Amino acid sequence: MHGKRTERHQIMVSTHTATTILAMLVCVVSASNAQSPTVAPIVASVVSLNQAIFGEPFGVAKIEFPMSAAVSPDRVEPLEVSNDEGRIFYPVTRDILAAARSALRRDEPPGEQRIGGGRLLRRVGDLVRQATTADDAPLVVSREVWFLFRGNGPLRVRTNVPDQAGRTEFILTPLPGTVADDHAVALNRWWSAYGAAMLKQIDAGDYPPIVENYLVAMLSGRLNLPLPPKFVVDASLSDPSIVSTLELIAGTEKIKSAVFRRTAIGIDLADQTADLPIPPAPNWALASPPLPAVAPELEPMASRVPPECFYIRYGSFENYLWFRDLSEEYGGDIGRMIALRGSDDGATRRVEDQLNLKMTQLSRMLGGSVIEDQAIVGRDLFLSEGASLGVVFRAKNAFLLQTSMNSDRTALAKSDPEIKLTKPKIAGREVSFLHTIDNRIRSYMVNDGEYIFVTNSRELAKRFIEVGQSGVSLATTPEFALARQWMPLTRNDTIFAYFSPAMLRGLMAPEYLIEVRRRLHSAANIGLVRLARLAASSEGEQFDAPEDLMAAGYLPRDFTSSADGSGLLAIGDDIVDSLRGRAGTLLPIADVECKQVTAAERDWYASIASYHESKWPQIDPVFVGLKRQVVSQSPAIERLEIHGEIAPFVADKYGAIAKQLGPPTNVKIDFAPDDIVAGQAHVASDQLGGTIPPHHLFAAIKDSVPPTPEQFDGLLQTYQSLRSLPGYLGAWPQPGLLDRLPLGLGRGQPVGPGMSRLIGGLYRYQGGDFSILSFQSDVLLASLPFLAATQAEDSAQVRLRVGNLDGSQLESWVNDQLYARSAATSRAGGQLLSLLTQQLKVPVDNASDVAGRLIGGKLQDPLGGQYVLAAVAADRGGRSGSTSRSWVSSVAGSARPSQYIAPPLRWFRGGEADLTQLSDRLFINATINIKRQ
Repeated sequence: MHGKRTERHQIMVSTHTATTILAMLVCVVSASNAQSPTVAPIVASVVSLNQAIFGEPFGVAKIEFPMSAAVSPDRVEPLEVSNDEGRIFYPVTRDILAAARSALRRDEPPGEQRIGGGRLLRRVGDLVRQATTADDAPLVVSREVWFLFRGNGPLRVRTNVPDQAGRTEFILTPLPGTVADDHAVALNRWWSAYGAAMLKQIDAGDYPPIVENYLVAMLSGRLNLPLPPKFVVDASLSDPSIVSTLELIAGTEKIKSAVFRRTAIGIDLADQTADLPIPPAPNWALASPPLPAVAPELEPMASRVPPECFYIRYGSFENYLWFRDLSEEYGGDIGRMIALRGSDDGATRRVEDQLNLKMTQLSRMLGGSVIEDQAIVGRDLFLSEGASLGVVFRAKNAFLLQTSMNSDRTALAKSDPEIKLTKPKIAGREVSFLHTIDNRIRSYMVNDGEYIFVTNSRELAKRFIEVGQSGVSLATTPEFALARQWMPLTRNDTIFAYFSPAMLRGLMAPEYLIEVRRRLHSAANIGLVRLARLAASSEGEQFDAPEDLMAAGYLPRDFTSSADGSGLLAIGDDIVDSLRGRAGTLLPIADVECKQVTAAERDWYASIASYHESKWPQIDPVFVGLKRQVVSQSPAIERLEIHGEIAPFVADKYGAIAKQLGPPTNVKIDFAPDDIVAGQAHVASDQLGGTIPPHHLFAAIKDSVPPTPEQFDGLLQTYQSLRSLPGYLGAWPQPGLLDRLPLGLGRGQPVGPGMSRLIGGLYRYQGGDFSILSFQSDVLLASLPFLAATQAEDSAQVRLRVGNLDGSQLESWVNDQLYARSAATSRAGGQLLSLLTQQLKVPVDNASDVAGRLIGGKLQDPLGGQYVLAAVAADRGGRSGSTSRSWVSSVAGSARPSQYIAPPLRWFRGGEADLTQLSDRLFINATINIKRQ
């Protein structure tokens, strides 16, 4: 923490008593109007509810707008304030909430005498309310807009919401206060509202929340205010478990946000010298499985892959084109098949540009004639922060392929003076190196007979040459031979992916993990400088150098210190790491030389190494195969068959879940044909009773419109929602769990052959070793003729089936739920633009570009539209003049538009999957039907 302690000046117009009385009156009014769905307009107050206190470096002001009737919080827009002189900073809206039912309870008829003063009945009523709803329907009864300002003269404030007299301008005249702590009290109230609003925005967003995190951290430091609860605490950064380590390796938003927050408030910036040796890696259990008795057939491509690399093989150029075309149908990002995120980092396109391997129409036409096989190999998949990877080609015509690629590289170097084409020597061999100083282009090309390797890593280029010389490759490892025994080449997989134990162990090596942590801090530093410049500019100051921004309080103290000696360089409007390059195309970790570490880094890694030695000493290889098959041409339907394995497999380290399954079985449950979602599991858990043998649990849901998640809010609502759900839950053979309930609760009252009704309206069927439960007897009776335990062709413990949702009732429900989630993310994206324009005073025309630069990609609307600055009714009641200019989606609406189709529903046409766990293997088989665009 740092920064000047705010001086407390005494000036305030205090109306706390009047505000309290008015708020109580409004609560009563809101209670009587709680059932009205209309939105009430904001009205002028009877007394002045405005206040202003000047101080250094900022004064604090508030304008309050009581409501004439209470409204739901989601039916109001943020209040906005502005000042032509530029004296207003960091505004925040605070809604005063009250529960309508609570207000009603306070308004009891006079003179009515109740037992115990009504306390007993009130408690019973409270319990009923807690059972029926999660909260007491809070409503907005008054609104406040708090902000900071500079100067002590009269302050002319313009708002986007008029009062009852139509006024949108207010003049706040600071007057001497009567209490010395007035300024501190007001500042703390502003801070409480501001911190809560920022944390709420962080929870709602689907993009890196660096703007919100920076504002909270910067203002806390400058104004010497406490950080909001839970702002810093994040155990994942110090948690050595496998989950936290994988989150760090994957660079999840959770980890990035935690690192950014700690950096923004000055934690982890203490000046430490990297003068200690690199700590040792975990003492891994390196026992290799025996080689298969009969050596499996191996593809030649695997003989050129280093053992410490992952391996994703397409097998042919045609297979690569299929996958690329599928990706291009979703904007080049296969993840968009699942959901359109709030930001697009363009990682795939950026790697293609970096390697200079962009597809052209000519290469599409000629590729199949010159390329025999191709694969992606690498040490990691840090696509957003500089991956260490490359592409291996096995050529049909090596001369033609080399000539074409060399011609493309020469042409690119001639087209841009910043791009250099050199021929350095690596491992004694001359290679082609196409590059820029900031790593935007970084492409090594190695020719070796019929093989060509293009990579962004010097280390990988060296290892490719060494493997060709020594013959020690991925193909020579017993784990890969075992993988090819289980998934032979005769499968003709369209894509085969293999993640070797050596590659996975390499991700957890000290050099790798410590560098991952360092580059996360580097990315945080770059973001902080960009934001600090914006903040200084919004306050009328121009500082560019980090030292000046730090001295003025826009950056934390000790910001410029770096354990590895790297620093930040300004290249035009961009900021780059002096050691690693530009964010998004950082120097590959495999090429970063880590010689020494700090004490903090040593201790941090030592805890991770100790955990893995004791809890996770052996890394299992993972391999996946995908085959495609054309089902029909019109409509264009393809079937994807996916087989994934972990082998060798040791169940002990995977925790309790792996121990809950019974042995594999050929028995499967046949469901009713109108069950659109159905699943079953063969379980054998001690938690279900030590004397209960393994049995099948199964459940299914009919095609219907299920209750929304909100309808499961509260005990009674959950019960009512389950009663309306047309589905059933069963077991075979009967485990007898219900029969063990006391007082015969599990037997119920007979209502028909094999059918009984239990307490709560639940029906139970018993017969043929089946025990089946449902809240709807007709659903149960209609399904019984189809339920049977039959023999399957394969063994498994878990089976899942989801029917074709196209045209079903469930499709509409799923679409509504996905739209609601995307709409919330879309609103958060618009609010990010509002943060930039209102909090940091970024010009409207530049807001989208600035947002993209800050979040490391492009801010995009998850609904598929564009963000536009549009007039929005401030109270959504259609009241003339009560509007604000807000960033909104060009396609969003209060309800799902009829033309909206969520991404998964555009292509998903049904699928099924099963999981099998053996003593030494775990594998998953899945079949998914997809519709091509």
